[in-house]
Amino acid sequence: MGGRLEIITDKAVRKIESGGKGRVIDDVLRSMAEKIAAAAPPKWRRAELRGFATGGGGSGHSGLTYEPGAGGGDVDLHAELCAVHTLAGPAADHLTVELVVEAKGRFEAVVSESLERAHGGGFLYVLDRHELPAEPAAFQQGPAESTQAGDPREAVALLGAYLRERDRVLGRDTYAPPPALPEASRAELAMGLPDDLRALYAHIDGDGGEGLLDRHPWFGLEMLVSQSRPENRWWAAGRAWRDHLRNPLITSTGPRLAVRRASDHPGWIPFATSTGGDFLAVDLAPGPGGRSGQVIRVGVHHGDGPVYVADSVTGLLRRHVAALRAGAYRIEDGELWIDVEEPEEEPRALVVAGADAASMRGMRPGIERLTVLNAPWADFRPLRGTPTLWQLTVENVPGADLGPLRDTPVELLDLAMDAIDLWPLAGHATLRRLTLRTASPVDLTPLVSCPRLYGLDLSQATVNDLGVLADLKNLLYLRLRRAQWEELWERAGHPAGLAAAELAAEPPRERAWWWSVDRSYHAPEPSLRTAVKWATDLAGRSADVRTFAGRFARGGSASR
Repeated sequence: MGGRLEIITDKAVRKIESGGKGRVIDDVLRSMAEKIAAAAPPKWRRAELRGFATGGGGSGHSGLTYEPGAGGGDVDLHAELCAVHTLAGPAADHLTVELVVEAKGRFEAVVSESLERAHGGGFLYVLDRHELPAEPAAFQQGPAESTQAGDPREAVALLGAYLRERDRVLGRDTYAPPPALPEASRAELAMGLPDDLRALYAHIDGDGGEGLLDRHPWFGLEMLVSQSRPENRWWAAGRAWRDHLRNPLITSTGPRLAVRRASDHPGWIPFATSTGGDFLAVDLAPGPGGRSGQVIRVGVHHGDGPVYVADSVTGLLRRHVAALRAGAYRIEDGELWIDVEEPEEEPRALVVAGADAASMRGMRPGIERLTVLNAPWADFRPLRGTPTLWQLTVENVPGADLGPLRDTPVELLDLAMDAIDLWPLAGHATLRRLTLRTASPVDLTPLVSCPRLYGLDLSQATVNDLGVLADLKNLLYLRLRRAQWEELWERAGHPAGLAAAELAAEPPRERAWWWSVDRSYHAPEPSLRTAVKWATDLAGRSADVRTFAGRFARGGSASR
C-alpha cells in the first residue's frame, strides 16, 4: 500500500458517508498489521507499535518491537497513521494509535486522543486538555524598578556605529537598511514598544532580512506586530499535559527573578528571529528583578523558560559594537559571525550526597534545583530563606525534618525516604507538585491546606487513607497504580476537577514471569488492555478510547 490517497479511496469515502468510519479505520489498521507482519523476523510471535499522528500530516512512533527478542522493526507506516488521524475525525495535536499484531494472524488496536503512553512507563489519560496548571509567572510580582535601562539617543548612535564597523570588517559599503515607515503608520505600530526600540524604528524598518543582530533578521514594524498576535505565536501553541509532565519546572536565567517564569507571555514582543524557531523579544512584563524593555530569547527551544540576553536593545547593540571593535568575529563565505558576549551564568542546580547533606554543602542563594542523595540524614535548616529553590529531590535518605522547607519557595518536591511526615508542610504557600516514595504509611491530611498543590504522584507510596484526596479541591493531576485507583474510587469516588490522570507501571518482575513455559505472552502491567479498562472506569461513558480487533492476511490469504 503506497501513499495516503491509495488508503482513502472512493470506496472508503462512500463508507464514511454512510456512517462507516469505524470500518474504514479497521481496514487501515489491517493494512498496517499486514505490513508489520511482512517485515517480521523469523519465529516472531508478537509485534507492538506505539504510534501517533498529528494534524498537518505528521506522524511517528516511540517503538515498533517484535517478540521474542528481535528488537525494533523498520516499517514505513506514515501514510497509514495519517489516514487514521483523518478518519478519526477532528483531533487535537496528538492521536494515539497503538497496534498489537500476532503471528497467528490477529490484531488489536486502540485509537485515542486522550489516552497515551506516559513518560517513564504507564499510561496518561487527559480528561480536560484545556485545564493546565497555572505557570509560576501567574504568582510573580512586577518589577521593583520602573524605569527602562535603554536610552533612545544612545541606541540610535550605536546603530550608526555598528553599521560603520560592520562595513569596515566586511570591506564593503553596499548595505542600506530599509527606510523607516511614514511617521503616522510608525507611531501607531510602535505604540507600547520600549523607548530605544521605538527610536530605532524611526530610522530604519528592521534590516530587510540581513541578520544584523548576530545573524537574527530584524523584523520590520508590520511583521513585528503580526508576530505578536496570539494566533501567530506558533512556537508557544500546543503546550499539552504531556509537555508539562515531562518538563514541569520553568526556570530563569540572568539577574535573579529578572524574567517571569512562563512558557509564553503577551508582553514578550518578538523583534528578530533565528529562523530556526527562536526569537529575540523585548520584555514588557519583566519579573521582580527585571526592567521593562530587557531583551530575552524565546521560542521552540526554550520550553523550560526564556533566556535573558540583555538589559535593553541599547545594551544588545552596545555588545555588537564592542565585539567588532575588539575583533571578536569571523567571516565565513561572506557571512559575518559576531561573538557577542552574553552574561556568564553560575550553575543553578546542585547535588549533595552522603555526609554533605548534614550541612547542605555548596548551597547558595542562586540554586533553583537541589538533589539530596544517599545520606544517612539530611538537615534542611540551611535551606531556610533561599529565594529561588523551586525544586527539591530527596533520594535514599532514611528521614529528615521537613519543617525548614516551609520557609522556602519550593514548588516541586520529590521525597524518597523510609518515613515521611507531611505535617510540617501543612499550609505550605508555594508547593505545587509532590511525589512520595516510601513503604511506611503516609498521612495526606496536611496537604489539604496547601493552596497551590495541583499534582500528586503516590504510585510508589503507602498511604493511610486515599479518601483524603477528595478534599484536595485544586488537584488537577494524580498518578496511582491500578490497585490504588480502585481503592480511591471505592472510598471517595472519582475526584472532581481532575484534568489528567496516570496509571503507573507496576514494579518490574523477573522476565520468566512474562513468558510462561508454553511461551505465551503476558504483557507487563499495565498492559494496553488494562489501560483501556482503567480509562473507561476513569472517564465513564465519555471515555475517548476506540478499540479495534480482527484478522489480517498472512502469506497472501486474507482472513477477516
